[in-house]
Amino acid sequence: MARTSLRTRIMTMTALPAFLAALLIGGYTLATRVISERADTALRQQLIVESYAARLAALDADDRAAYEALLRDLLEQPDVRATTLLDQRDGWQLHTGPRLRPVEAAEQLDSGATRLITDSGWRLVRPLPGAADRMLTVEFSHQGQYVRILEAALTLIGVITLVMILAILPATHFSRRLVLPIQILIDNLRRVRDGDLSTPPRANAQGELHELEQALRDMVGALDEAQAELQQNVDQATQDLRETLETIEIQNIELDMARKEALKASQIKSEFLANMSHEIRTPLNGIIGFTRLLERSPLSERQSDYLDTIRKSAESLLSIINDILDFSKIEAGKLSLEHVPLDLHDLIEDVQTMLAPMAQDKGLEQAAIIYSDVPTRLIGDPLRIRQVLTNLVSNAIKFTERGSVVVRAMLEEERGAEAIIKVAITDTGNGLPREVQKNLFNAFTQLDQSARRKEGGTGLGLAICKRLVEGMGGEIGLDSTAGRGSTFWFTLRVERDGNAGPEASPTLEGLSVTLVEANEHARLGLYHMLGGWRMRVTELQALDTLESQLHGDKLALTDFYVLGVPASMPQPADLAPLVERLAAATGKPVLVLAAHADALAGRLNSPPAPCRVLGKPATRRRLRDALLELGGLATPTAPGSPLGPLGKSVRVLVVDDHPGNLKLARVFLEEMAVQVTACASGEAALEAFARETYDLVFMDVQMPGMDGLETTRQLREREGEGPRTPIIALTAHALDSERRSLLAAGMDDYLSKPITETQLRHTLNQWVLDNPEPDPGPEPEPEPETTPDTPTPADDDDGEAPVLDPELALRRVGGRQALAEEMFTMLQASLDQDAPGINAVAESGDREALLERVHKLHGATRYCGTPRLEQAAGELEEALKQTVPDQGLEPLVAVLLAEIENVRREGRG
Repeated sequence: MARTSLRTRIMTMTALPAFLAALLIGGYTLATRVISERADTALRQQLIVESYAARLAALDADDRAAYEALLRDLLEQPDVRATTLLDQRDGWQLHTGPRLRPVEAAEQLDSGATRLITDSGWRLVRPLPGAADRMLTVEFSHQGQYVRILEAALTLIGVITLVMILAILPATHFSRRLVLPIQILIDNLRRVRDGDLSTPPRANAQGELHELEQALRDMVGALDEAQAELQQNVDQATQDLRETLETIEIQNIELDMARKEALKASQIKSEFLANMSHEIRTPLNGIIGFTRLLERSPLSERQSDYLDTIRKSAESLLSIINDILDFSKIEAGKLSLEHVPLDLHDLIEDVQTMLAPMAQDKGLEQAAIIYSDVPTRLIGDPLRIRQVLTNLVSNAIKFTERGSVVVRAMLEEERGAEAIIKVAITDTGNGLPREVQKNLFNAFTQLDQSARRKEGGTGLGLAICKRLVEGMGGEIGLDSTAGRGSTFWFTLRVERDGNAGPEASPTLEGLSVTLVEANEHARLGLYHMLGGWRMRVTELQALDTLESQLHGDKLALTDFYVLGVPASMPQPADLAPLVERLAAATGKPVLVLAAHADALAGRLNSPPAPCRVLGKPATRRRLRDALLELGGLATPTAPGSPLGPLGKSVRVLVVDDHPGNLKLARVFLEEMAVQVTACASGEAALEAFARETYDLVFMDVQMPGMDGLETTRQLREREGEGPRTPIIALTAHALDSERRSLLAAGMDDYLSKPITETQLRHTLNQWVLDNPEPDPGPEPEPEPETTPDTPTPADDDDGEAPVLDPELALRRVGGRQALAEEMFTMLQASLDQDAPGINAVAESGDREALLERVHKLHGATRYCGTPRLEQAAGELEEALKQTVPDQGLEPLVAVLLAEIENVRREGRG
């Protein structure tokens, strides 16, 4: 709504009262004039009638002409319309003017006359004086009266108009003198608003407006002075700021130089730490190797005790060095993560099995609870996940004196193919104070100095775990209350392995099993395993309950009995009579899970029903195989890959200089219905590639003559602008620099040896089949990978890895017994030449030739179940790649030659 201007308001306030006053006075005058005019008209008309009635009465009664003349004279009077003289006695009538109007109403007057109201006027009817039988009627019209009223109204309007004009003229002059200065002042204020502080033009105002104008001019002057002063201050501040910025820029340059120097110093420190770790590990490996050799020689009891102390101290120091090496790699940003298929369930069980002797020595119960909605077939880095699990579980066992250590895996969130899995390790130890928890994941931090002295270590384990988990996109934390145990947890952000079919055991579906386990967590973990195979599980909470039912003949009908022996039981072998009675009374298979399985198994005297003892904690695969075997449900393995055929014709070229590796890859691929062309050298691969077209190439990296990198370059050159064939590198272990060189040479991906069927299938699905869903089938249990930075753990604190491990070989060749024997036979045949060849090349100082021989031997050991020989070859190969000085290689060569001799001796035995 528009605002009303000041001039309009002044005009309105001036004219409106004058108009209202004139209107009121004029209205009153007009009303008075109308009333007066009506009264005067009525009186005048009555006088006219009275006068003419008297004159008519004075005429001779028979002189009609005189009557007519007088009536015509009456007709000329104002407002007279018509006249009539009626003689009621003689019956004659004289009329002048137009016809009389119809009568609408009648009114009797005080004079004796009668007024008759018509539609356009009125009539006065009066008898003549002295002649009552003669009636005079005069009809008057309103026109004259209306004219006189209109004249009065027009006069009033004119007067009002004149009054309004007389009022508006001075108001207009006053408003002009008032509004014009105000408008000038408004314009001056707008100039000030727009930044014009020059002297404003004068408004020539008077009175208060003059004072306002003067105040405005003073304000403009003050603002001008303030602005000048402000501009001066701004100029000074700008100059100061410019000088400050120049100073800051100089400081930034100095800080950047200092930062680069600090980063360089940190890098040098990390490289020095890594190099020193390698330098220290090299003689340590020699000390451990020669100590093992000395332990096999005839020694006194004191000497054996000394050697055992030396070996344990060296292994403890090696573990510390490995932590420092991992931490230095993380600090230097050189630690890379794998992206390969893995089974989370197997990883958890492997860690628990590896740490079982430590838990058993303390009488602790171990359990793994993996909920049914957790996807276990994933894509990630199994080595680093295993490293985190091992550290957290071993810490839980170290700091728990009684009770249990439970590993739980649960699904936190699921987004399509990505899943966030939370793994929690809960112990029943003393817990941690809140003030200790804050810095627990910092480097070189431990619970307290007493823990450092008691358990040893560097305080790097949790810091490494934190960096590894964060590197895999997860989080790590701790929930603990002093005196109530602790729960270390971490999350994994991983992808589902869409190419892995669901694991199933249809032969156990619907069978019933009675589960007896006193420990709640162990019972829950076994319940999830058995329930996952769709078995009907009946739970009992203690062996005493089973024994009471056995004495009372109240045993429930079931297909299997699974008995869990408490880890804290001092003499588990004493349960042998109970197991024998149960087998005899029910005739059903009995499976016993005990921490010290060998002692209990040795006490069983061939019970009538099938019975078997497994070590705790029981893994899914061992538990399932034992149930199938006890129930007579095991079926021979069908020929072909357990993963099933690919469902598509695929041609693959495999290049590897070692015949054993070449044969294993060929067996794995051919059982997947893949057409395989095997080549033992780069030259042969180029010839085969020129003859035929392949969907994929598996390329060994290090080969004599033309290595894998040069072969790949020439293959890419021969392809030209045509279709690109995926080339996958096969390497025992690749450093970060080697991995970059692999991709730079034209390779698309790499696989770390030992390769498994799952890895090959995943690679084919990814690069050839564009990720189709394979036929479901059981997946072989993946073997934990090891790297030189992560030595193969010993079986227990006082033991060591065996020279020959047939189960390891069998797992790595996918359960093919004949193939495992053939691979070991091929290794034995090559060792007769490898030992003298490696010794001669090492003495000659030819590092390249030594690296070639050791690399070939390392690749051959991956599938033969020789963990110690594999580790010795891997450590020597890495030392050669890291350019360790010659004097540092001598103990590593000695350990490798000693392990070769051990394998040859054990193989002949």
